[in-house]
Amino acid sequence: MINCLPNVRVGGENNNELYIASKLETNLEMRGFAGLRSKVPARPHFEAWFRHEIPEQAMACTIQKVLQTINPPPEEIQQQIINSDSSERNAIALDRYETSQILGAKMIRVQSGKWTALQASKFFNYNFPCAKYIINTRLNTDNQVASQKNTFEGPAPLEELPDRIKRQNDFLTQFAQYMSEDKARLIYMEEWTNNVTQLNEVVEWLGFRNCQYDKVLHNNKDGYHHDDSSIDLGGGCLAP
Repeated sequence: MINCLPNVRVGGENNNELYIASKLETNLEMRGFAGLRSKVPARPHFEAWFRHEIPEQAMACTIQKVLQTINPPPEEIQQQIINSDSSERNAIALDRYETSQILGAKMIRVQSGKWTALQASKFFNYNFPCAKYIINTRLNTDNQVASQKNTFEGPAPLEELPDRIKRQNDFLTQFAQYMSEDKARLIYMEEWTNNVTQLNEVVEWLGFRNCQYDKVLHNNKDGYHHDDSSIDLGGGCLAP
């Protein structure tokens, strides 16, 4: 439903690609012959590690580019760029198009990385300082366990599923707590699926103006299907 909002492009599942991207940054912090963030002078015993000091947040642009790469523009936009006469004009046109877009990612596996909720929150705050996070989980874990058993197959024994889901939910709740209230919004599926007002509050919190969902639209109805109905955001809906 978030993709129904103007200028929004939220990509689907990405196999936790942003966690993998976080390794680009944590590798700079690893201890070794020299800390990679620090300046290493060209003097005996240090020549092999010589570099100038890496500025703070220098890796952030690279990591933000990862998000843009796994969530590219629509195919029709890409085709316009390919078919244009001037590659320079195309690049400018693409930049102009992208600056009008609000990019996002579906991060359902963010809790599966080898990091704590605190480490994850620090990474996203540091590299995406202007981003906002909608964190969706469930209150009834028994129903969540039953849903996963009925829908997905996995290598882990089924008896381990309740504990695994609890750990995942705890991670997401803690992640929201470590973020400030203006950056993260924790919502529960049992509540918003039956009350579109809660989603409209999230839309307002995101900064959209005059945008109101008239109903809840399911992108994964009965597992993998779309609703047959459309959605109306009302007149005058504006992006932040």
